[in-house]
Amino acid sequence: MGYIKGRDRDQQVLFPKAIDDYVSESNPVRVIEAFTGMLDFKELGFERGEAAATGRPGYDPRLMMGLYIWGHLNQMRSSRKLEKECGRNLEVIWLMEDLRPDFKTIADFRKDNGQSIRQVMVKFRLWCMGEGLYGREIASIDGSKFEAVNSRDRNYNEDKLNRIIEHERERVEKYLKEIEETDQEEKDDPEKSVEELEKALATMKERVARNEELLRQLKESGESQLSLTDKESRLMKTNNGGHEVSFNVQMVVDAENKLIAEYEVTNEGNDRGQLANMAKKGKEALQVDKLKVLADRGYYDGNTIKECEEAGITPYLPTPASSAEAKGVYAADRFSYDEKRDLYTCPEGKELTFRTKEKMRKKEYKIYRTDGCLTCPLRAQCTKSKSGRKIRRWVDQAVVDRLKKRMQEHPDSMKKRKGMAEHPFGTIKRAMNQGYFLMKGIKKVTIEMSLTVLAYNIKRVISVLGVEEIVKSMRGTASSKDLTLFSRLIRSLRTILISIYEIAHRKAQYSILPLLKEDFYRHAGFHTVSTADGTDKSRLKAGLKTLTLFLCGQIRIKTAIFCKQQTEMIKDK
Repeated sequence: MGYIKGRDRDQQVLFPKAIDDYVSESNPVRVIEAFTGMLDFKELGFERGEAAATGRPGYDPRLMMGLYIWGHLNQMRSSRKLEKECGRNLEVIWLMEDLRPDFKTIADFRKDNGQSIRQVMVKFRLWCMGEGLYGREIASIDGSKFEAVNSRDRNYNEDKLNRIIEHERERVEKYLKEIEETDQEEKDDPEKSVEELEKALATMKERVARNEELLRQLKESGESQLSLTDKESRLMKTNNGGHEVSFNVQMVVDAENKLIAEYEVTNEGNDRGQLANMAKKGKEALQVDKLKVLADRGYYDGNTIKECEEAGITPYLPTPASSAEAKGVYAADRFSYDEKRDLYTCPEGKELTFRTKEKMRKKEYKIYRTDGCLTCPLRAQCTKSKSGRKIRRWVDQAVVDRLKKRMQEHPDSMKKRKGMAEHPFGTIKRAMNQGYFLMKGIKKVTIEMSLTVLAYNIKRVISVLGVEEIVKSMRGTASSKDLTLFSRLIRSLRTILISIYEIAHRKAQYSILPLLKEDFYRHAGFHTVSTADGTDKSRLKAGLKTLTLFLCGQIRIKTAIFCKQQTEMIKDK
Protein backbone atom coordinates (compact mmCIF):
# COMPACT_ATOMS: atom_id res chain seq x y z
CA MET A 1 0.00 0.00 0.00
CA GLY A 2 2.98 2.34 0.43
CA TYR A 3 3.38 5.21 2.88
CA ILE A 4 1.60 8.48 3.52
CA LYS A 5 2.89 10.77 0.81
CA GLY A 6 4.14 14.22 1.72
CA ARG A 7 4.31 17.38 -0.34
CA ASP A 8 7.09 17.88 -2.88
CA ARG A 9 9.67 20.30 -1.43
CA ASP A 10 9.94 22.12 -4.76
CA GLN A 11 6.18 22.62 -5.11
CA GLN A 12 5.15 26.26 -4.90
CA VAL A 13 2.41 27.11 -2.43
CA LEU A 14 0.48 30.23 -1.42
CA PHE A 15 1.09 30.84 2.26
CA PRO A 16 -1.41 32.85 4.35
CA LYS A 17 -0.99 36.62 4.06
CA ALA A 18 -0.36 37.14 7.78
CA ILE A 19 1.79 35.30 10.34
CA ASP A 20 -1.17 35.61 12.66
CA ASP A 21 -2.98 32.95 10.63
CA TYR A 22 -0.40 30.38 11.74
CA VAL A 23 -1.02 30.99 15.46
CA SER A 24 -4.27 29.46 16.69
CA GLU A 25 -6.52 31.30 19.11
CA SER A 26 -5.75 28.67 21.78
CA ASN A 27 -1.96 28.97 21.47
CA PRO A 28 -0.32 29.87 24.84
CA VAL A 29 1.85 32.47 23.09
CA ARG A 30 -1.27 34.67 22.84
CA VAL A 31 -1.39 34.78 26.65
CA ILE A 32 2.18 36.07 26.71
CA GLU A 33 1.35 38.77 24.14
CA ALA A 34 -1.81 39.81 25.98
CA PHE A 35 -0.04 39.92 29.36
CA THR A 36 2.95 41.98 28.21
CA GLY A 37 0.57 44.25 26.32
CA MET A 38 -1.25 45.26 29.51
CA LEU A 39 1.90 46.25 31.42
CA ASP A 40 3.31 49.74 31.83
CA PHE A 41 7.02 49.08 31.33
CA LYS A 42 7.99 52.63 32.19
CA GLU A 43 6.28 52.32 35.56
CA LEU A 44 8.02 48.98 36.14
CA GLY A 45 11.40 50.64 35.64
CA PHE A 46 12.57 48.88 32.50
CA GLU A 47 15.33 50.42 30.45
CA ARG A 48 13.72 51.83 27.30
CA GLY A 49 10.38 51.47 29.06
CA GLU A 50 9.42 54.53 27.06
CA ALA A 51 10.67 54.96 23.51
CA ALA A 52 13.37 57.63 23.20
CA ALA A 53 12.60 60.66 21.06
CA THR A 54 16.09 60.70 19.54
CA GLY A 55 18.85 58.27 18.75
CA ARG A 56 18.78 54.78 17.36
CA PRO A 57 15.53 52.93 18.23
CA GLY A 58 15.88 50.05 20.69
CA TYR A 59 13.92 46.84 21.01
CA ASP A 60 10.51 47.08 22.62
CA PRO A 61 10.80 45.68 26.20
CA ARG A 62 7.37 44.05 25.73
CA LEU A 63 8.79 41.89 22.98
CA MET A 64 11.97 41.05 24.88
CA MET A 65 10.06 40.20 28.05
CA GLY A 66 7.66 38.06 26.06
CA LEU A 67 10.59 36.23 24.48
CA TYR A 68 11.99 35.26 27.88
CA ILE A 69 8.60 34.09 29.15
CA TRP A 70 8.14 31.97 26.02
CA GLY A 71 11.63 30.52 26.48
CA HIS A 72 10.99 29.50 30.09
CA LEU A 73 7.66 27.95 29.11
CA ASN A 74 9.34 25.93 26.37
CA GLN A 75 12.57 24.81 28.09
CA MET A 76 14.75 27.35 26.25
CA ARG A 77 16.41 29.69 28.71
CA SER A 78 19.72 30.24 26.90
CA SER A 79 20.03 33.54 25.02
CA ARG A 80 21.74 31.73 22.12
CA LYS A 81 18.86 29.26 21.80
CA LEU A 82 16.34 32.10 21.94
CA GLU A 83 18.25 33.88 19.17
CA LYS A 84 17.87 30.79 16.94
CA GLU A 85 14.15 30.46 17.70
CA CYS A 86 13.57 34.05 16.58
CA GLY A 87 14.40 32.97 13.05
CA ARG A 88 12.78 29.54 12.80
CA ASN A 89 9.91 29.19 15.26
CA LEU A 90 6.58 30.61 14.04
CA GLU A 91 5.34 31.25 17.58
CA VAL A 92 8.42 33.36 18.34
CA ILE A 93 8.34 35.08 14.94
CA TRP A 94 4.72 36.04 15.65
CA LEU A 95 5.50 37.13 19.21
CA MET A 96 8.59 39.12 18.20
CA GLU A 97 6.89 40.67 15.15
CA ASP A 98 9.61 39.14 12.96
CA LEU A 99 12.40 40.92 14.84
CA ARG A 100 15.62 38.96 15.39
CA PRO A 101 17.79 40.36 18.19
CA ASP A 102 21.20 38.72 18.68
CA PHE A 103 22.03 36.67 21.77
CA LYS A 104 24.01 39.52 23.37
CA THR A 105 21.03 41.88 23.17
CA ILE A 106 18.78 39.18 24.64
CA ALA A 107 21.20 38.46 27.49
CA ASP A 108 21.74 42.16 28.25
CA PHE A 109 18.00 42.71 28.59
CA ARG A 110 17.88 40.23 31.48
CA LYS A 111 21.06 41.62 33.01
CA ASP A 112 19.91 45.26 32.88
CA ASN A 113 16.32 44.72 34.08
CA GLY A 114 16.62 42.22 36.93
CA GLN A 115 14.49 44.02 39.52
CA SER A 116 11.92 45.03 36.93
CA ILE A 117 11.56 41.41 35.78
CA ARG A 118 10.71 40.45 39.36
CA GLN A 119 8.02 43.13 39.35
CA VAL A 120 6.50 41.56 36.23
CA MET A 121 6.01 38.37 38.25
CA VAL A 122 4.29 40.47 40.93
CA LYS A 123 2.01 42.05 38.31
CA PHE A 124 0.88 38.64 37.12
CA ARG A 125 0.18 37.60 40.69
CA LEU A 126 -1.94 40.72 41.22
CA TRP A 127 -3.87 39.97 38.03
CA CYS A 128 -4.47 36.41 39.27
CA MET A 129 -5.70 37.77 42.59
CA GLY A 130 -8.10 40.04 40.73
CA GLU A 131 -9.43 36.97 38.92
CA GLY A 132 -9.93 35.12 42.23
CA LEU A 133 -7.32 32.45 41.46
CA TYR A 134 -5.65 32.75 44.89
CA GLY A 135 -7.63 31.41 47.87
CA ARG A 136 -5.56 33.57 50.25
CA GLU A 137 -6.46 31.49 53.31
CA ILE A 138 -4.06 28.54 53.38
CA ALA A 139 -0.54 28.40 51.98
CA SER A 140 2.24 25.85 52.03
CA ILE A 141 5.94 26.55 52.48
CA ASP A 142 8.63 24.27 51.15
CA GLY A 143 12.17 24.38 49.82
CA SER A 144 14.11 22.47 47.19
CA LYS A 145 17.71 22.38 45.98
CA PHE A 146 18.50 23.72 42.49
CA GLU A 147 21.94 22.89 41.11
CA ALA A 148 24.37 25.79 40.72
CA VAL A 149 26.99 26.39 38.02
CA ASN A 150 29.69 24.85 40.21
CA SER A 151 30.95 21.27 40.29
CA ARG A 152 31.63 19.40 43.52
CA ASP A 153 35.34 19.30 42.63
CA ARG A 154 35.47 23.10 42.82
CA ASN A 155 33.79 23.31 46.21
CA TYR A 156 35.88 23.09 49.38
CA ASN A 157 35.50 23.10 53.13
CA GLU A 158 38.29 23.20 55.70
CA ASP A 159 38.46 19.43 56.21
CA LYS A 160 38.59 18.76 52.46
CA LEU A 161 41.39 21.27 51.92
CA ASN A 162 43.39 19.86 54.84
CA ARG A 163 43.07 16.34 53.41
CA ILE A 164 44.14 17.50 49.94
CA ILE A 165 47.12 19.46 51.31
CA GLU A 166 48.23 16.52 53.45
CA HIS A 167 47.95 14.15 50.48
CA GLU A 168 49.93 16.50 48.20
CA ARG A 169 52.65 16.94 50.80
CA GLU A 170 53.00 13.16 51.09
CA ARG A 171 53.41 12.98 47.32
CA VAL A 172 56.06 15.73 47.45
CA GLU A 173 58.00 13.73 50.05
CA LYS A 174 57.71 10.62 47.90
CA TYR A 175 59.06 12.40 44.83
CA LEU A 176 61.94 13.89 46.80
CA LYS A 177 62.99 10.38 47.85
CA GLU A 178 62.69 9.15 44.25
CA ILE A 179 64.89 11.99 43.02
CA GLU A 180 67.50 11.19 45.65
CA GLU A 181 67.46 7.47 44.74
CA THR A 182 67.71 8.23 41.02
CA ASP A 183 70.73 10.45 41.56
CA GLN A 184 72.55 7.59 43.29
CA GLU A 185 71.75 4.97 40.68
CA GLU A 186 73.90 4.44 37.65
CA LYS A 187 71.81 4.55 34.45
CA ASP A 188 72.40 5.27 30.80
CA ASP A 189 70.51 8.55 30.92
CA PRO A 190 69.98 9.50 34.57
CA GLU A 191 69.66 13.24 33.86
CA LYS A 192 66.44 12.71 31.87
CA SER A 193 64.75 10.75 34.71
CA VAL A 194 65.74 13.32 37.33
CA GLU A 195 64.50 16.16 35.14
CA GLU A 196 61.06 14.55 34.77
CA LEU A 197 60.77 13.98 38.51
CA GLU A 198 61.78 17.56 39.29
CA LYS A 199 59.18 18.86 36.83
CA ALA A 200 56.45 16.76 38.47
CA LEU A 201 57.66 17.90 41.87
CA ALA A 202 57.37 21.57 40.89
CA THR A 203 53.81 20.97 39.72
CA MET A 204 52.85 19.36 43.04
CA LYS A 205 54.41 22.18 45.02
CA GLU A 206 52.30 24.65 43.05
CA ARG A 207 49.19 22.64 43.94
CA VAL A 208 50.10 22.66 47.62
CA ALA A 209 50.65 26.43 47.53
CA ARG A 210 47.37 27.00 45.70
CA ASN A 211 45.40 24.86 48.16
CA GLU A 212 47.06 26.56 51.14
CA GLU A 213 45.99 29.90 49.69
CA LEU A 214 42.40 28.62 49.33
CA LEU A 215 42.48 27.47 52.95
CA ARG A 216 43.68 30.91 54.05
CA GLN A 217 40.86 32.61 52.06
CA LEU A 218 38.28 30.27 53.58
CA LYS A 219 39.40 31.01 57.15
CA GLU A 220 39.47 34.76 56.54
CA SER A 221 35.98 34.75 55.00
CA GLY A 222 34.40 33.16 58.08
CA GLU A 223 32.34 30.89 55.82
CA SER A 224 32.13 27.12 56.14
CA GLN A 225 32.57 26.50 52.40
CA LEU A 226 34.39 27.96 49.43
CA SER A 227 33.11 27.60 45.84
CA LEU A 228 35.35 28.71 43.00
CA THR A 229 32.95 29.02 40.03
CA ASP A 230 29.85 30.40 41.76
CA LYS A 231 31.20 31.86 44.97
CA GLU A 232 27.76 32.07 46.63
CA SER A 233 26.73 28.46 45.98
CA ARG A 234 27.08 25.79 48.70
CA LEU A 235 27.33 22.00 48.89
CA MET A 236 23.93 20.78 50.09
CA LYS A 237 22.28 17.47 50.82
CA THR A 238 19.66 16.52 48.24
CA ASN A 239 16.52 14.40 48.53
CA ASN A 240 18.16 11.36 46.95
CA GLY A 241 20.72 11.20 49.76
CA GLY A 242 23.55 12.69 47.73
CA HIS A 243 25.25 16.07 47.84
CA GLU A 244 25.33 18.72 45.11
CA VAL A 245 26.55 22.31 44.95
CA SER A 246 23.24 24.13 44.89
CA PHE A 247 21.00 26.96 46.00
CA ASN A 248 18.01 26.45 48.29
CA VAL A 249 14.82 27.83 46.70
CA GLN A 250 12.00 28.59 49.15
CA MET A 251 8.42 28.93 47.91
CA VAL A 252 5.03 29.92 49.31
CA VAL A 253 2.24 28.11 47.43
CA ASP A 254 -1.43 29.04 47.68
CA ALA A 255 -3.85 26.16 48.32
CA GLU A 256 -6.57 27.17 45.84
CA ASN A 257 -4.84 26.49 42.50
CA LYS A 258 -1.28 25.67 43.59
CA LEU A 259 -0.03 29.04 42.36
CA ILE A 260 3.24 30.38 43.73
CA ALA A 261 2.69 33.49 45.83
CA GLU A 262 6.28 34.26 46.79
CA TYR A 263 9.77 32.78 46.61
CA GLU A 264 13.33 33.39 47.75
CA VAL A 265 16.72 31.95 46.78
CA THR A 266 19.15 31.28 49.65
CA ASN A 267 22.41 29.40 50.14
CA GLU A 268 21.38 27.94 53.49
CA GLY A 269 21.71 24.17 53.49
CA ASN A 270 18.49 23.49 55.44
CA ASP A 271 15.04 25.00 55.94
CA ARG A 272 15.25 25.66 59.68
CA GLY A 273 14.81 29.34 60.42
CA GLN A 274 12.99 30.03 57.14
CA LEU A 275 9.41 29.51 58.37
CA ALA A 276 8.68 32.99 59.74
CA ASN A 277 10.56 34.75 56.94
CA MET A 278 8.66 33.00 54.14
CA ALA A 279 5.33 33.05 55.97
CA LYS A 280 5.53 36.83 56.38
CA LYS A 281 6.46 37.30 52.74
CA GLY A 282 3.57 35.07 51.68
CA LYS A 283 1.15 36.98 53.90
CA GLU A 284 2.31 40.28 52.42
CA ALA A 285 2.13 38.95 48.86
CA LEU A 286 -1.42 37.65 49.35
CA GLN A 287 -2.44 40.93 51.04
CA VAL A 288 -4.21 39.35 54.00
CA ASP A 289 -4.25 39.98 57.75
CA LYS A 290 -4.30 36.30 58.74
CA LEU A 291 -2.91 33.22 57.06
CA LYS A 292 -2.57 29.52 57.77
CA VAL A 293 0.70 27.97 56.63
CA LEU A 294 1.65 24.31 56.31
CA ALA A 295 5.27 23.13 56.44
CA ASP A 296 7.24 19.94 57.02
CA ARG A 297 9.29 18.96 60.05
CA GLY A 298 12.44 20.54 58.62
CA TYR A 299 11.05 24.01 59.40
CA TYR A 300 10.51 23.31 63.10
CA ASP A 301 12.01 25.99 65.30
CA GLY A 302 10.31 27.34 68.39
CA ASN A 303 11.37 30.94 67.87
CA THR A 304 10.10 31.10 64.29
CA ILE A 305 6.79 29.48 65.30
CA LYS A 306 6.39 32.14 67.98
CA GLU A 307 7.27 34.85 65.45
CA CYS A 308 4.58 33.52 63.09
CA GLU A 309 1.88 33.68 65.75
CA GLU A 310 2.85 37.24 66.64
CA ALA A 311 2.47 38.19 62.96
CA GLY A 312 -1.06 36.74 62.68
CA ILE A 313 0.12 33.55 60.98
CA THR A 314 -1.03 30.13 62.18
CA PRO A 315 1.60 27.45 61.43
CA TYR A 316 0.91 23.74 61.02
CA LEU A 317 3.92 21.42 61.09
CA PRO A 318 4.92 18.21 62.90
CA THR A 319 7.06 18.45 66.01
CA PRO A 320 10.31 16.41 66.08
CA ALA A 321 10.33 13.09 67.87
CA SER A 322 11.99 12.97 71.30
CA SER A 323 15.44 11.42 71.51
CA ALA A 324 14.66 10.04 74.98
CA GLU A 325 12.85 6.99 73.61
CA ALA A 326 15.92 6.03 71.56
CA LYS A 327 17.99 6.20 74.76
CA GLY A 328 15.59 3.82 76.49
CA VAL A 329 14.04 6.32 78.95
CA TYR A 330 10.67 8.06 79.26
CA ALA A 331 10.07 10.96 76.89
CA ALA A 332 9.09 14.36 78.32
CA ASP A 333 5.51 14.00 77.09
CA ARG A 334 5.05 11.14 79.61
CA PHE A 335 5.22 13.82 82.32
CA SER A 336 2.09 15.92 82.90
CA TYR A 337 2.45 19.67 83.43
CA ASP A 338 0.34 21.68 85.86
CA GLU A 339 0.30 25.24 84.58
CA LYS A 340 -1.23 26.75 87.74
CA ARG A 341 1.30 25.17 90.10
CA ASP A 342 4.14 25.33 87.53
CA LEU A 343 5.37 21.77 88.08
CA TYR A 344 5.56 18.38 86.37
CA THR A 345 4.28 15.04 87.63
CA CYS A 346 6.20 11.92 86.60
CA PRO A 347 4.59 8.51 85.72
CA GLU A 348 5.28 7.37 89.30
CA GLY A 349 3.44 10.39 90.78
CA LYS A 350 6.48 12.33 91.96
CA GLU A 351 6.46 16.12 91.48
CA LEU A 352 9.26 17.92 89.63
CA THR A 353 9.40 21.56 90.73
CA PHE A 354 11.05 24.58 89.16
CA ARG A 355 14.69 25.01 90.27
CA THR A 356 16.53 27.38 87.92
CA LYS A 357 16.84 28.75 84.37
CA GLU A 358 19.43 28.19 81.66
CA LYS A 359 20.05 29.42 78.09
CA MET A 360 20.79 27.15 75.18
CA ARG A 361 20.64 27.67 71.39
CA LYS A 362 19.15 31.17 71.60
CA LYS A 363 16.37 29.98 73.94
CA GLU A 364 15.72 30.34 77.65
CA TYR A 365 14.63 27.21 79.54
CA LYS A 366 13.18 26.50 82.98
CA ILE A 367 14.64 23.47 84.76
CA TYR A 368 12.48 21.10 86.86
CA ARG A 369 13.80 18.43 89.23
CA THR A 370 12.65 16.14 92.04
CA ASP A 371 14.36 14.52 95.03
CA GLY A 372 12.26 11.38 94.66
CA CYS A 373 14.46 9.77 91.97
CA LEU A 374 16.80 8.18 94.54
CA THR A 375 14.13 5.76 95.84
CA CYS A 376 12.00 5.46 92.68
CA PRO A 377 11.55 1.86 91.41
CA LEU A 378 11.23 3.13 87.80
CA ARG A 379 14.43 5.13 87.87
CA ALA A 380 16.17 2.93 85.28
CA GLN A 381 13.31 3.56 82.83
CA CYS A 382 13.26 7.30 83.54
CA THR A 383 16.87 8.50 83.69
CA LYS A 384 20.48 7.37 83.56
CA SER A 385 21.75 10.50 85.34
CA LYS A 386 23.19 10.17 88.85
CA SER A 387 21.50 13.41 89.89
CA GLY A 388 18.04 12.21 88.83
CA ARG A 389 15.62 13.17 86.08
CA LYS A 390 15.67 16.74 84.78
CA ILE A 391 12.89 18.31 82.65
CA ARG A 392 13.84 21.27 80.49
CA ARG A 393 10.87 23.51 79.55
CA TRP A 394 11.13 26.42 77.11
CA VAL A 395 9.75 29.61 78.65
CA ASP A 396 7.41 29.93 75.62
CA GLN A 397 6.45 26.25 75.60
CA ALA A 398 2.79 27.28 75.27
CA VAL A 399 3.55 28.07 71.61
CA VAL A 400 4.59 24.45 71.00
CA ASP A 401 1.65 23.12 73.03
CA ARG A 402 -0.78 25.05 70.82
CA LEU A 403 0.95 23.69 67.74
CA LYS A 404 0.61 20.10 68.98
CA LYS A 405 -3.07 20.65 69.70
CA ARG A 406 -3.66 22.03 66.18
CA MET A 407 -1.92 19.04 64.63
CA GLN A 408 -4.09 16.65 66.63
CA GLU A 409 -7.22 18.46 65.46
CA HIS A 410 -6.07 18.42 61.79
CA PRO A 411 -4.25 15.12 61.23
CA ASP A 412 -4.63 15.37 57.42
CA SER A 413 -2.81 18.72 57.18
CA MET A 414 0.54 17.13 56.22
CA LYS A 415 -1.05 15.12 53.43
CA LYS A 416 -2.59 18.32 52.12
CA ARG A 417 0.76 20.09 52.41
CA LYS A 418 2.48 17.47 50.30
CA GLY A 419 -0.02 17.90 47.46
CA MET A 420 0.34 21.68 47.57
CA ALA A 421 4.04 22.36 48.05
CA GLU A 422 5.57 19.61 45.94
CA HIS A 423 3.41 20.27 42.86
CA PRO A 424 5.32 23.41 41.72
CA PHE A 425 8.74 21.86 42.33
CA GLY A 426 7.78 18.70 40.46
CA THR A 427 6.47 20.70 37.50
CA ILE A 428 9.45 23.05 37.38
CA LYS A 429 12.08 20.33 37.69
CA ARG A 430 10.47 17.62 35.57
CA ALA A 431 7.97 19.07 33.12
CA MET A 432 9.85 22.34 32.59
CA ASN A 433 13.37 20.87 33.05
CA GLN A 434 14.54 23.82 35.16
CA GLY A 435 16.04 22.11 38.18
CA TYR A 436 19.36 23.86 37.61
CA PHE A 437 20.55 27.43 37.14
CA LEU A 438 22.37 28.91 34.16
CA MET A 439 23.57 32.04 35.95
CA LYS A 440 25.93 32.67 38.88
CA GLY A 441 25.40 34.47 42.18
CA ILE A 442 22.27 34.80 44.31
CA LYS A 443 21.28 38.09 42.69
CA LYS A 444 21.36 36.68 39.16
CA VAL A 445 19.82 33.30 39.96
CA THR A 446 17.00 35.16 41.74
CA ILE A 447 16.23 36.92 38.44
CA GLU A 448 16.34 33.57 36.67
CA MET A 449 13.97 32.08 39.25
CA SER A 450 11.60 35.05 38.78
CA LEU A 451 11.18 34.03 35.14
CA THR A 452 10.74 30.38 36.10
CA VAL A 453 8.08 31.21 38.71
CA LEU A 454 6.29 33.51 36.26
CA ALA A 455 6.34 30.81 33.56
CA TYR A 456 5.03 28.20 36.03
CA ASN A 457 2.19 30.45 37.18
CA ILE A 458 1.22 31.23 33.56
CA LYS A 459 1.32 27.52 32.72
CA ARG A 460 -0.85 26.74 35.73
CA VAL A 461 -3.40 29.47 34.99
CA ILE A 462 -3.68 28.29 31.37
CA SER A 463 -4.58 24.82 32.62
CA VAL A 464 -7.21 26.32 34.96
CA LEU A 465 -8.85 28.96 32.73
CA GLY A 466 -7.72 28.24 29.18
CA VAL A 467 -5.98 30.56 26.73
CA GLU A 468 -9.00 32.30 25.23
CA GLU A 469 -10.51 33.16 28.61
CA ILE A 470 -7.22 34.61 29.85
CA VAL A 471 -6.68 36.69 26.70
CA LYS A 472 -10.22 38.03 26.87
CA SER A 473 -9.77 39.07 30.50
CA MET A 474 -6.36 40.67 29.92
CA ARG A 475 -7.54 42.63 26.89
CA GLY A 476 -10.44 43.87 28.98
CA THR A 477 -7.94 45.09 31.58
CA ALA A 478 -5.83 46.76 28.90
CA SER A 479 -8.83 48.43 27.24
CA SER A 480 -9.38 50.60 30.31
CA LYS A 481 -6.15 52.40 29.33
CA ASP A 482 -7.23 53.07 25.75
CA LEU A 483 -8.28 56.70 26.26
CA THR A 484 -4.87 57.65 27.65
CA LEU A 485 -3.04 55.75 24.93
CA PHE A 486 -5.02 57.32 22.11
CA SER A 487 -4.42 60.74 23.67
CA ARG A 488 -0.71 60.01 23.37
CA LEU A 489 -1.27 58.97 19.77
CA ILE A 490 -3.01 62.26 18.94
CA ARG A 491 -0.22 64.28 20.55
CA SER A 492 2.35 62.30 18.59
CA LEU A 493 0.49 62.83 15.32
CA ARG A 494 0.46 66.56 16.06
CA THR A 495 4.27 66.45 16.51
CA ILE A 496 4.67 64.77 13.13
CA LEU A 497 2.39 67.29 11.40
CA ILE A 498 4.37 70.17 12.89
CA SER A 499 7.56 68.63 11.49
CA ILE A 500 5.94 68.31 8.05
CA TYR A 501 4.71 71.92 8.22
CA GLU A 502 8.23 73.14 9.05
CA ILE A 503 9.69 71.27 6.08
CA ALA A 504 6.98 72.58 3.74
CA HIS A 505 7.72 76.18 4.73
CA ARG A 506 11.46 75.68 4.64
CA LYS A 507 11.80 76.10 8.42
CA ALA A 508 13.50 72.71 8.70
CA GLN A 509 15.92 70.78 6.53
CA TYR A 510 14.38 68.64 3.81
CA SER A 511 16.94 65.90 4.58
CA ILE A 512 15.17 64.93 7.82
CA LEU A 513 12.04 63.82 5.95
CA PRO A 514 13.06 60.11 5.72
CA LEU A 515 13.38 60.04 9.52
CA LEU A 516 9.68 60.79 9.95
CA LYS A 517 8.71 57.19 9.25
CA GLU A 518 10.52 55.95 12.38
CA ASP A 519 9.97 59.18 14.29
CA PHE A 520 6.23 58.64 14.21
CA TYR A 521 6.52 55.30 15.96
CA ARG A 522 8.90 56.62 18.61
CA HIS A 523 6.53 59.44 19.49
CA ALA A 524 3.33 57.46 19.32
CA GLY A 525 4.49 54.47 21.35
CA PHE A 526 2.19 52.44 19.11
CA HIS A 527 3.11 49.17 20.81
CA THR A 528 0.90 50.03 23.79
CA VAL A 529 -2.26 50.64 21.77
CA SER A 530 -5.06 48.11 22.29
CA THR A 531 -8.74 48.35 21.47
CA ALA A 532 -11.73 47.49 23.59
CA ASP A 533 -13.34 45.34 20.90
CA GLY A 534 -10.21 43.20 20.55
CA THR A 535 -9.16 44.58 17.15
CA ASP A 536 -5.82 43.17 16.06
CA LYS A 537 -3.32 45.91 16.89
CA SER A 538 -1.01 44.80 14.05
CA ARG A 539 -3.67 46.02 11.61
CA LEU A 540 -3.90 49.29 13.52
CA LYS A 541 -0.14 49.73 13.22
CA ALA A 542 -0.30 48.99 9.51
CA GLY A 543 -2.93 51.70 9.12
CA LEU A 544 -0.82 54.20 11.07
CA LYS A 545 2.19 53.38 8.94
CA THR A 546 0.17 53.92 5.76
CA LEU A 547 -0.98 57.29 7.08
CA THR A 548 2.60 58.32 7.87
CA LEU A 549 3.87 57.31 4.44
CA PHE A 550 0.98 59.21 2.83
CA LEU A 551 1.83 62.38 4.76
CA CYS A 552 5.53 62.05 3.91
CA GLY A 553 4.66 61.48 0.24
CA GLN A 554 2.44 64.54 0.19
CA ILE A 555 5.12 66.77 1.62
CA ARG A 556 7.65 65.43 -0.90
CA ILE A 557 5.27 66.39 -3.72
CA LYS A 558 4.53 69.81 -2.22
CA THR A 559 8.22 70.49 -1.65
CA ALA A 560 9.13 69.45 -5.19
CA ILE A 561 6.41 71.74 -6.63
CA PHE A 562 7.58 74.60 -4.41
CA CYS A 563 11.22 74.17 -5.53
CA LYS A 564 10.19 73.99 -9.20
CA GLN A 565 8.18 77.21 -8.86
CA GLN A 566 11.13 78.97 -7.22
CA THR A 567 13.48 77.82 -10.00
CA GLU A 568 11.12 79.10 -12.75
CA MET A 569 10.80 82.47 -10.97
CA ILE A 570 14.60 82.85 -10.93
CA LYS A 571 14.84 81.99 -14.65
CA ASP A 572 12.16 84.55 -15.53
CA LYS A 573 14.05 87.23 -13.66
